[in-house]
Amino acid sequence: MTTLTAQPAATPERHAPPREPENDRPAFRIRNLTHTYPRGVRALRDLWTDIPAARHTVIVGPSGSGKTTLLACLSGRLTPTAGAVERQGAVATIYQDLRLVPERTVLGNVLDGCLGRVGAWRSTLAMPAEERREALTLLERVGLRERANMPLAALSGGERQRVALARALMQRPQILLADEPVCSLDRANAERVMELLRAVCAERGVTLVSVLHDEQLAARFADHRLTLRAGRLSEPPQPDRLVELKQHIPGETVLQACATCAGTQDAAACRCDHPPASREQPEDAAAAIHPARPAWMHPGALLAIGLLVLIAYAWSTVSLGLHQTNGRGVLNGLTAFLAALVPTSWTQLTSIPWRSIWASLIETLQMSLIGTTVGVALAYPAAVLAARNTGPRFIRGPVRQMLNAVRTVPSLIWALLFVAAVGLGPLAGVLALSLYSVGYLSKFFYESFEHAPKGPQNALKELGASGPQRFLRAVGPATRPAALASALFMLEYNVRAASVLGIVDAGGIGYYIRFYLEIRNFPAALACLVLIFGVVVALDAVSVRLRRSLIPD
Repeated sequence: MTTLTAQPAATPERHAPPREPENDRPAFRIRNLTHTYPRGVRALRDLWTDIPAARHTVIVGPSGSGKTTLLACLSGRLTPTAGAVERQGAVATIYQDLRLVPERTVLGNVLDGCLGRVGAWRSTLAMPAEERREALTLLERVGLRERANMPLAALSGGERQRVALARALMQRPQILLADEPVCSLDRANAERVMELLRAVCAERGVTLVSVLHDEQLAARFADHRLTLRAGRLSEPPQPDRLVELKQHIPGETVLQACATCAGTQDAAACRCDHPPASREQPEDAAAAIHPARPAWMHPGALLAIGLLVLIAYAWSTVSLGLHQTNGRGVLNGLTAFLAALVPTSWTQLTSIPWRSIWASLIETLQMSLIGTTVGVALAYPAAVLAARNTGPRFIRGPVRQMLNAVRTVPSLIWALLFVAAVGLGPLAGVLALSLYSVGYLSKFFYESFEHAPKGPQNALKELGASGPQRFLRAVGPATRPAALASALFMLEYNVRAASVLGIVDAGGIGYYIRFYLEIRNFPAALACLVLIFGVVVALDAVSVRLRRSLIPD
C-alpha cells in the first residue's frame, strides 16, 4: 500500500470519514485531501471518499473543478497540500494528450511501458523477447497487431488512444488512470474506446479511474461516480438546478459567479472563497491602451542619439583615411579590373587550366564533406551534455562555455592555427572545418533538444525510464529531422568556407584563386569563382528541398 501525505502544517478541520463498503476493498482511500497551487489557487478542498477496486470510477464536473488535479494526486505526480491518499497497487496513466512519440513505431511506443523494469543498456540494444511478445499480444487485444511496425504518425486519433492503452497495460498495473481519454474523438469512436477500456480492465482485474466531460458517456460506462464542483465533492446536478447567467447590463447590479464556476451549474449559487470574475474596466482606460513612452523615445533623446551616430561615422571615416580617397581613380580601377576578368578571345579561354581548377573544386567538396561529418559526430554528443533537459547539471555549464569559445573563432583563423600545427594542405582545412562545425552544430542541436515536446519526456520519466532512455526514445526521435536539416545547412556553409581556406594554404580552390590573382591571370580567377557559384547554387537548391521535406511548414 502506498500513502501520499501532505507535509505537516496547520491542523486541518476534522471530519468523520465515511463508512467503507463491506464488499469492496478500496483502491484509494482519500482523507481530507486538499491541494493548493503555488500562486494560491486552491484546486481541491477537503475531499473524503473511497474509490472501489476492480470497478470503473468516473470523475465528472465542469472545467476548472479540479478533476485533473485529483487524478494527479491519485497517481502521485502531485503531493497534497493537506490530507492523504492511500493507494493499493501500481498505477499507470493514459494522459489527455497521450504523450506518445509520433516519430517512432506503434510497437516501439508500446514497449516504452516496460522501461521501468528493463535496464538502459538492454533497452538500447534490443528489448527482451518476452517483452516484445507481451507488447504484440496487447496490440492484438486492442486491434492493432497488423500496424505494429507502422509509424505512430500514420494512425488515426482513435487508434492512437488504443496505443496509449496498450502502453499503459504494458506496465502491468493494478490501477489505470485515464485523463479525458476520448476528448478529441467523435461519438462513435469515443464509445468504442470507452468500451475497450472497460472490457480490457475487467479482463485483467484492473481498477479504472477516468475523467470525462460527457455526462452520457459517464452514465453509460461508470460503475461508480464522483462529481467535483469548485474542488469539492458534490451530488450530480439535477435538471431544475441548471441556471442561465445573465449578461452584465450597464446600470444594473448583477451578482457574478467566480472565475472557476462561471458558466457551470453552480454559477448562481457560487459560495467559493476565490475572487469573483470582474468585468470592470481600468479607471484610466487611455493610460492602459497607450502606455507611457520610454525615456529614450522622447524628441530630445532621439536627437542626441542621432548626433552621436553622426559623430561616430565622421570619426570612422577620418580615422580610416576614406576622406582622402580619389573617387575617380577608384572607379577607373574597378572598371579596368572587371574588364580584365572576362576572356576576350578563344585562345585566352582555352588557356585557363581547367583540369587543375576542377581538381581543386573536387578537393574543396571533399574537405567540406569530411569536415561536416566529423563536426556532426562530435557536436551531437556534446549537445546532449550541454542541453538543459539531457545533460548532467554539473557538466552543462562547462560544456556550453567550451562550445562558445570554439564558436567565437572564425574558420579562417582555425585554418591558420592548424597550418602552423600540422603543416600546409587539406588536413589543416578539414580540421578547421570540423572544429568550426562543432561550435555551431552543437548549438543548433542542443537548442532543438531543449525545445523537444515535454509531454513524452515526462511520460517516460513516470514510466521509470532513465535519462539515456528518455533521450533515445523521446528526445532523439523528435529532433532527428531538425538535426539532419542543421547538418545539411552546415555542409552548404562549409563549401563556401572551404573555398576561402586555400588562401592560407589549407587546401581547396582558394589556393588557386589567390595564385591567379597574384600573377594577374584574372580570367582563370573568374573561372574558379564561377565554378564555386554554380556548385553553391546547386547545393543550396538541393539542401532547401531536403530541409523542407524533413521539417515541413
